[in-house]
Amino acid sequence: MYTPYTSKYTMYTRVARHPSLIEENQMIVLLTALLSGAMFYLSQGLADVWALAWFAPVPLLWLAYGRAPAWQVAVASALAILAGSAYALQCYGTLPVMIIVAVLAPQAVLFPMAVVFARAVQRRGPALLTLIAFPATWTAVEYLVGVVSPHGTYGSLAYSQVSAPLLIQGASLFGYCAVTFVLCLFANTVAMAIRATRNSIPAIATGVAICTINVAFGLVRLAQPQPQPQTIRVAAMVDETAAAHAWHAKTLQDASAVVEAYAQAIRGAAAQGATFVVTPEGGMPLTAAWEPAIKAQLGEVSKQTNVHIVAGFNQMEPAGDIALSFQPGAAAQFYAKRHPVPILEDRFVPGTQSGWLGDGRAMEICKDMDFPATIRADAAKGIRLMGVPAGDFGLDAWLHARMAVMRSVEGGFAMVRAANNGLVTVNDAQGRLIALRMAAPTGLTEVVADVPLGAGPTIYVRIGDAFAWLCVAISLLAACVSLGWSWHQASVSAD
Repeated sequence: MYTPYTSKYTMYTRVARHPSLIEENQMIVLLTALLSGAMFYLSQGLADVWALAWFAPVPLLWLAYGRAPAWQVAVASALAILAGSAYALQCYGTLPVMIIVAVLAPQAVLFPMAVVFARAVQRRGPALLTLIAFPATWTAVEYLVGVVSPHGTYGSLAYSQVSAPLLIQGASLFGYCAVTFVLCLFANTVAMAIRATRNSIPAIATGVAICTINVAFGLVRLAQPQPQPQTIRVAAMVDETAAAHAWHAKTLQDASAVVEAYAQAIRGAAAQGATFVVTPEGGMPLTAAWEPAIKAQLGEVSKQTNVHIVAGFNQMEPAGDIALSFQPGAAAQFYAKRHPVPILEDRFVPGTQSGWLGDGRAMEICKDMDFPATIRADAAKGIRLMGVPAGDFGLDAWLHARMAVMRSVEGGFAMVRAANNGLVTVNDAQGRLIALRMAAPTGLTEVVADVPLGAGPTIYVRIGDAFAWLCVAISLLAACVSLGWSWHQASVSAD
């Protein structure tokens, strides 16, 4: 009796008898891993060649849908995703090993499993199920990892596309997961097209249609004029010289000198028309004893210049990573970072309160922006403008800034972000960068720009992670259906 399994057994027996075929097969597997790995690295990492992300999974899926054994597909996928993640070592190689492991290990283990699962569905299920199995599964994996990881959604494929605002507008509907899904769907469609059969053509056409709709939605959303958009002039600033002094301040006089350096810069921005200013994470020193004087100093600057100031502080006693908001004529508002960096910031007690400031404004601190659920809960209150004091590691400046930009698209708000050793940026609610400058090693780096306020809560803010959970459900359904399909095919062959 002939079955598909007999055909596969015969093929592998034939390969085993010809060492040259084995070597050729191993070379193909290696080249596949290298090609995908290179595209993952160039699109996800420092090079920021975002377009390659759409093609990076294609060689691996092509291999998976061919005759290669599952273990070879898994090995190639693991090598590719690890090679693609090498940028993390470039940026954070000096950090504790456990931080790097926590970022890379889930991808190295789970991505190969997703590709092998797609291979199993392709062999056992209908073509339409094959089309959605890989994108739904990897989207589900990214989402679930992001929920439990102390590093949030860092490493998601979706962030590679922030440099192309046209392609991330789906995040306003279903969050960053929508971007990951469409990206993986495109790659899967291409891989299926390369190995096309007559039965797979309708599924391939469906993949092309969905990807086209994604582009069309982006075009419409970016082109849609806002009726008399309310625009505000904002400023973001980093003074690396003052920051260095802040971390060594011993007296109130030392702290006051750092604050005065920023006060002078704020006055300069106000002279250019800025009414909303953000300074970096930990940019000014603070202790409980100094607090009244420092608050009075910045409060007076806010009142004199009529500027809303969101300032980042390194609170030394008690230890805290905090931000204070100063609005003209109002009491200062306090915010503590809710997601301190594990190990590096264990001395800080995580905050528990929202960064909502009222009147469509809010503040967050750096890593808080890596957690969509945290920001979505605040965005539901009607945020139109967000101030984000931040701090980065130099090489990761854009890698980390783009995560915050994705939150803007998801939440429907414009953002002003100032990062020590990173980027000083202003972007609109569609993720378009209006101003960007790398913080200079010393002295003041500043941007002043006009930005339209966001429209407020998006569909994603209202429905939450419904799409992500749909992907989880589709993945489970794909497993059940493909297993049932396999049993059906086996029974037909037996008859």
